[in-house]
Amino acid sequence: MAAKVDFQTFDLDGQVHDLMWCGFNDETILMHTTDGTIYRSRDRGLSWKRLKNLLQKQANQVADEMQEIGGVHRMIQSPNDDQLVVFLGTNGINWVSEDCGANVKALNSGKRILEFLYHPTQRNWALAASWTSCAEFVDEPCRIYKELYYTKDLGENWNYMTNYVFDFEWGQSPSAVAEAINIPDDRVWVTRDAKNTNHQSHSKRLSWSVDIDLYYSDDYFENSVMALEQGNTIIKTPQYMFVSCSHDDERRVKIYSSTFRSGFKNLKKVRLPEDAMMTTTFTLMDTSEDQ
Repeated sequence: MAAKVDFQTFDLDGQVHDLMWCGFNDETILMHTTDGTIYRSRDRGLSWKRLKNLLQKQANQVADEMQEIGGVHRMIQSPNDDQLVVFLGTNGINWVSEDCGANVKALNSGKRILEFLYHPTQRNWALAASWTSCAEFVDEPCRIYKELYYTKDLGENWNYMTNYVFDFEWGQSPSAVAEAINIPDDRVWVTRDAKNTNHQSHSKRLSWSVDIDLYYSDDYFENSVMALEQGNTIIKTPQYMFVSCSHDDERRVKIYSSTFRSGFKNLKKVRLPEDAMMTTTFTLMDTSEDQ
C-alpha cells in the first residue's frame, strides 16, 4: 500500500507570479502573487504568512499625503547577500528586507521604479530606471522618457544619472575582482539616444536604431565615453559582454563582444556565418563553461 502523503492548502489572493528561496539552507520561501501580495514561509512551504499588513504599515510611515501605497510588482534578490531582498512597489513606495522578509523597511522613491539592478560586488549599490510623467513638466512641454538613477545606500537616496536610456549594466564583474583586474566599481554601461529631445516612444526597441549608441562612464555620467556607435542592446555576464549594433538600414544587426579581462572595453565584431548577418535578433545560449 502506498504511504499516505500529508498536505495542506492555503488560500491566496491571486495566482503565483514568482517564488524565491532565501537565507541559509533556503529554508525561507517568498511568494509573489499576481495581485501584488507577498507571502512568506519559514519552513520550506509548510505554512505561509501574508505580509500585506506589514508592508502597508511600514509604507504609511513614508507615504506622502494622498499617495496610494499600491502593491508589489517585483521582488529581487541580491547576488551578494541572499537574505537581502528588494520589493518594488507599483506607486513609488518600495520595501527592503535584509532578513528574507522577517523585517521590512519602506522607502519612498517618489517615482515608480520599473527596472532595478544590484551591483555585482557592492552590496548596497544599485541602478534603477523610471519613466517621466507629464506632471513633472510644469513650465515646459511634456516629454516622456526613461531616466537612470543610482544608489549607494539600498535606496535611501537616489541620484540622477542620465536620460533617454534603453539598456544599462554595471561595469564591474566578480570574475575581474577574483583575478585582480582593475575595473572601477562606479563604471556603468548604457545604451541611449543622446540627441533625442522629444518623447522616447518605447523602452524596448521595436526595430534597431542608428540613433542609439553605447556609452560608459566611471563617474555617473558627469563624463562619458561613446564606446560603440549604433550600439543598441547589452547582454552581460561575469565573463563576457555582447552588444548588438544596428546596420544603417535599421533592419539588420552586427554583434560585438568583449571580456572582463579588458574591462569589457575591447569590443570586437563577432564572426558569424554569412547568412546569419541578416538576423534581426540574437540569443545568448550559454557561457557557463567560460568559453
